[in-house]
Amino acid sequence: MQEADDAALASRVAATAPSLLLPESHEVAGLVPPVDLVASAPLTDNLVLSVLRDAAGTLVAAPLVTGPRHNGAGVRRAAATDGAALALANLLARSGHLDGEVFDVATVDPGAAPGPDATERPMLVDQTHESVVVAEDVVVKWAVHAEQTPAPSLVAHLAQAGFTQMPRPWGFVTWSGRDAEPVLVASAMQYLQGASDGWTWAVQDAGDFAARDGDLASSVRAMVEVGRLVADLHSALATSTAVTPHPVCRASAQDVEAWHALARRLLDDAVRAVDGPEGERLIDRRDAMTAAIDAMLEAEGCLTIPVHGDLHVGQVLRWTGGYAVGDFDGNPVLPVSERLRPQAAARDVAGMLQALDHVGRVVNRRVDGSDAERVTRWIAAAQQQFIASYRERLHTHRSTELLDERLLLPFQVEQECREFLYAVHHRPQWRYVPDQALQALFP
Repeated sequence: MQEADDAALASRVAATAPSLLLPESHEVAGLVPPVDLVASAPLTDNLVLSVLRDAAGTLVAAPLVTGPRHNGAGVRRAAATDGAALALANLLARSGHLDGEVFDVATVDPGAAPGPDATERPMLVDQTHESVVVAEDVVVKWAVHAEQTPAPSLVAHLAQAGFTQMPRPWGFVTWSGRDAEPVLVASAMQYLQGASDGWTWAVQDAGDFAARDGDLASSVRAMVEVGRLVADLHSALATSTAVTPHPVCRASAQDVEAWHALARRLLDDAVRAVDGPEGERLIDRRDAMTAAIDAMLEAEGCLTIPVHGDLHVGQVLRWTGGYAVGDFDGNPVLPVSERLRPQAAARDVAGMLQALDHVGRVVNRRVDGSDAERVTRWIAAAQQQFIASYRERLHTHRSTELLDERLLLPFQVEQECREFLYAVHHRPQWRYVPDQALQALFP
């Protein structure tokens, strides 16, 4: 009977226009027909959780409405008010399982079940995945493009280590397929009331000083909390748990050589890709940037741990309960095998230092009345406050060895090369940010 149901659903998926299988108004690439159903399990009588594969091999996680038949013989992707997110939240809250043993449901720390009549609404800030807020208490994220990610293991590890400065993780749904590594299909986590990310609150704080004659000390006070938050995160990541029994390693010669080769390649790619005045300024600084990157080779033996991997101010949420860090999917441009590999904590710290620089560049460009000299002062003060607070908190945790200071500048340079490549390939209007950031690093 189950095989017949699966065959019938596969036929209906094949008859559905690919656009109806993707979220509306999201920046996701279209599917290449034909689209095949590769996994499914019922959420309710007329809702199914599915994994689809298009002709290009792209995997898509999709909650589907299977009835009534709105599209002839086809189906459609569930909208935010169709109840799919609510069904999944209730499933996780009750530590349940999806029928058919097709998907792996792993609960971490779920809250109370929202109940059958709880509200749903779309969360429109995430343009990569599709997020739905349920009962103003939990966010269910459909992974749209179903990919491997370190998030389930990292978050479970942090929860076991007692780290609470992140949205409370309810759980994850993954699918492995036949002899394949598991891909993330859906996740659920606490909804943080009144939360805004750092590209909102930090820009506002910097703008208050740069354009509205605010007090410098007040405008960078949050960086004390951010420094503590990142140090607490790294200390938890370095804590042994059942998920990761031996999180702390030492970098081998091969490790640092691989870091060095990657950074040099990114620099070379940036030099080739960036033209115009920005490209000329980049070439002028190439020798100094190369020397900074070469210092990586001195760091053999430094401590490595699981890291966030994509840490910047946008990952830090300010909400009614304080500050929290989110999004543990790692650097999206790296393969998952690389994202799971232990790294130096300095990579996260360097990413945050440069993000604070970027906040100032954004203020200069977008905040009316901003004063460039005051912006420069804000960047310096914010970076100093963050790194001082981070070091002090590591000392409190007796974990000062986690930060190898020799790696900060090399990873800062690497980050700006990444920013240039991102701007060239995806967002040309962003070129001014790494251009100005590198001028600050190498006046």
